[in-house]
Amino acid sequence: MKKILAIAMAAALSLTVLAGCGETNNNNNNNNNNKDNTAPTISGVLPEATVMAGEEFDALKGVTATDKEDGDLTSKITVSANGLTFTNGKTTPTEASEYTGYEIVYTVKDSGGLEATEYCTLYVKQAAAELENVFTADFTDVAPKYDYAEGAEGEGDNHYWVPTIDKAEATATLKNGAFVFDVTDLKDAGDGDVRLARTFNDLEAGTYKFVVWASSTVDTYIHLIAEDASTDDWNARGEWNLKVGSKVAALSTGEFAVGGEDFNTTSLEFRIHMGKITPNGDNPQDTTPNAFSLAIEKISIFKTTGVDRETDLYNKAQFDDVAGLEVTNQGDGATAAASYDEAAKAAKIDITKYNTDGGIWSISAKLPLTGVHVETGERYGYEVVMSATAAFSGEMPISTDNKDAGEREFVNISVGTTDTKISGSFTSKFTTDAAFIHFQLGDKRDGSLSVTSNAILIKSVRFFKIEGDKKTDQFRDKFMLFGNSSHDKTNAKYPFEVFNASDDNPDNKGIGTAYFENGKLVYKIHEAGADGGNNKLAIGYWDNSIDLPANAYYVISFKIKASVALSFNLTLHDMNHAWGDPVNEGILLRRASWLNNAVQIGTTEQTLEFVTDAPSIEASKCELLLEFGSAELAKLTGDVTIEISELTIGVRKLAD
Repeated sequence: MKKILAIAMAAALSLTVLAGCGETNNNNNNNNNNKDNTAPTISGVLPEATVMAGEEFDALKGVTATDKEDGDLTSKITVSANGLTFTNGKTTPTEASEYTGYEIVYTVKDSGGLEATEYCTLYVKQAAAELENVFTADFTDVAPKYDYAEGAEGEGDNHYWVPTIDKAEATATLKNGAFVFDVTDLKDAGDGDVRLARTFNDLEAGTYKFVVWASSTVDTYIHLIAEDASTDDWNARGEWNLKVGSKVAALSTGEFAVGGEDFNTTSLEFRIHMGKITPNGDNPQDTTPNAFSLAIEKISIFKTTGVDRETDLYNKAQFDDVAGLEVTNQGDGATAAASYDEAAKAAKIDITKYNTDGGIWSISAKLPLTGVHVETGERYGYEVVMSATAAFSGEMPISTDNKDAGEREFVNISVGTTDTKISGSFTSKFTTDAAFIHFQLGDKRDGSLSVTSNAILIKSVRFFKIEGDKKTDQFRDKFMLFGNSSHDKTNAKYPFEVFNASDDNPDNKGIGTAYFENGKLVYKIHEAGADGGNNKLAIGYWDNSIDLPANAYYVISFKIKASVALSFNLTLHDMNHAWGDPVNEGILLRRASWLNNAVQIGTTEQTLEFVTDAPSIEASKCELLLEFGSAELAKLTGDVTIEISELTIGVRKLAD
């Protein structure tokens, strides 16, 4: 027994000695005899910076280094870069390096030999004159212009929507980008005593739908009503007892006919009733609150006229084989293949591996529309039913190989684990006998690391030609005090506008508004979509652009923070060039997720500055777009607020 114990103790001692040798060797390699030593950290290094040729750049400005054992090591930081010489952290580049940039390496070593390293890419622009600000944002409150009476000279921000408050103690004002009813005491107010209404005369015959985006601080109910304004007799269509919650949502009537069976008139009053609405089958206990604040952010009235005929060109209610489906892997490590699922009678895309860094084109598949002829200028429709083992988002352009990107019909898709129908229509920009549906599937939009593979079923495809004169238009009223829908839409002080995907279709994701508060521009997102295009804030638009001169760099600077950490795409676009133009799209600056350089912000205010990648050749009519929609934001249930201040846009003209 003693012998066994002695052997065990000797073995343990031997392992301890070996372990000690390992530590000694490791520490000697780091000139560190303290196994508890921690590495230093460097803070304040920007991922990228810009300087003009001939101007000094201070690489150490705002940069610090600390160490748990040694304390402040800022004075020990060294900086270096191939092709640049630094003196006390400063360098004056003389040659432009606009596209590749210089990689600056920051290093600091503690007394124990442990080292920290950070990197910054320095872009050197051509020599240019001093910065000249051409636009400075004004975020002071702008007063609304009220025109409550229809026919008043000019159109106010209320767009002729007239509030009525009887019996209740309440106010109705335009604020925070909405028409807000603050009810402090409802008292005996009943159905219609608190309302918002507008009369439309000479409406075109057709089918209409009334949609309102609203929220309330306390759950309550509203009616949406369209009433015959040509008579005192009650004749109305609409939707009663719609619940309004704390989250902004689209509330809608069904469709009704004007100039036909529902209304033999062209004059209607559209009304929103709020407050005590009884009897209410959805609220039999009458829990309508006595006090609430109800905000109406936008109103749309959709009008459909004409009749369409659909002629099937390709119709597969189910598949008997793979249907010519061809899958392409882009060589970035992602793998997928086409197959046929006999049980589901579906063409199948088996994704066996995603590339985490791959974009949406990492995996793509083409389904040929065999036997289909597509003609430029003609209208076509599509219906595709899909499902997947893991929900995903992607794109589904309808295209042909011999056409430029600008001529494809792009379709964003989101597919769940149950059958999802993707449908729509478009006017063709190309002529071909070889059209196909192009599925772009390589990007895991939800960012889920647990999803490593997927099986996507294409269960049915219908492609058809549309002939006729059916069209859908809309009246859309937003209540922002600036922007394209306000009386200040051409005021150069307020070139701010909001674009949400729900503006075009209430079924689309993307709800948000903008307003000024405490000297800042606030963009509040109530609902985010998975793509940047779902939630956009613009500085500059067609009626109120930022006009910039030729032969100059453009410099954009602003302070920003958000209620949650997030990323967004930033694009400076010259509107003289159309989006999708295959020759020159007019992109002067872009920071985007698909380029892996999207702008990152947090809950602490920070100053951002961007300089265009190259000097402009021509004068530019610009819009600066901030696109906030993303898969991460789309998962959030609460509002997200972005605050922007001290926004300037300047120019640095090229030196003679």
